[in-house]
Amino acid sequence: MIKTWELDPGFKDEIMKEPGGEHLTSCYQCSTCTIGCPITEIVPSYNPRKIIQMSLLGMREEVLSSPDLWICLICQTCTARCPQDVGISDLLSAIRRIAEKDEEAGKLKIESSRPLFDTAFLHTVEKYGRLYDIGLAMEYYPKREGSFIAGQKAMMKDYMDFGMRMFFKGKMGPLGGHGLLKGVLPSKIKKTDVMKKIFKWAEEKEK
Repeated sequence: MIKTWELDPGFKDEIMKEPGGEHLTSCYQCSTCTIGCPITEIVPSYNPRKIIQMSLLGMREEVLSSPDLWICLICQTCTARCPQDVGISDLLSAIRRIAEKDEEAGKLKIESSRPLFDTAFLHTVEKYGRLYDIGLAMEYYPKREGSFIAGQKAMMKDYMDFGMRMFFKGKMGPLGGHGLLKGVLPSKIKKTDVMKKIFKWAEEKEK
C-alpha cells in the first residue's frame, strides 16, 4: 500500500538532474524494457518498469533500498528497444549514484555488493589501463567479506568452483586472465597517463 504522506515529489527531479536520468518522465510504462530484459529469465521478479514507476511516484526510500536496483548488467537491450528513448540503463545508473551518495552521507545502507565490485573494477582499469583479474579480486573480496583473511577464503572458494569451470573451457589461466599463464602478473597498456586523464576528467565532470 502506498502512503501518500511518505512520498517524495522531488525525487524525480533529483534523478533528472543526474547524468543519464534526464528522460525519466518520458516513460509511459509500456513494459518493453521488462519484457525484453534477459535478466528476467534468471530473476523473474526483476522489473525495471516498476523501478521507474516507483521513482515517478516519489517512492524514494523504497527505490534506493531495493536490491533490484543493482541487478541490471547494463547490457543496453532495454535502451535499444525503448520507444521513448528513456535510456533505462543510464537511468538506473543515475539512481544508483543517488543511492551511493546517500550511503556516503550515512542515510542508507546498500546491501548489494555490486558497488564494491564496480569500484574495484574502475580502480583496476585506472591503474593498469585494462582489466587485471587478480588485482580486482584482491580489492573486491576483502571488502565484500569484511576482512583480508575472509576475503581470501571466499576468493579461493569461488575460483575452485566457477574459476575451474572457466579454466577447463580455456577461458581462464590458473591465476586469472585468458590463456594458461596470463593473469599471473599485471600488464599495463602504453600511455597509462591518458587513462588517468580520462578518470580525472570524469571526476571533475561529476562534480
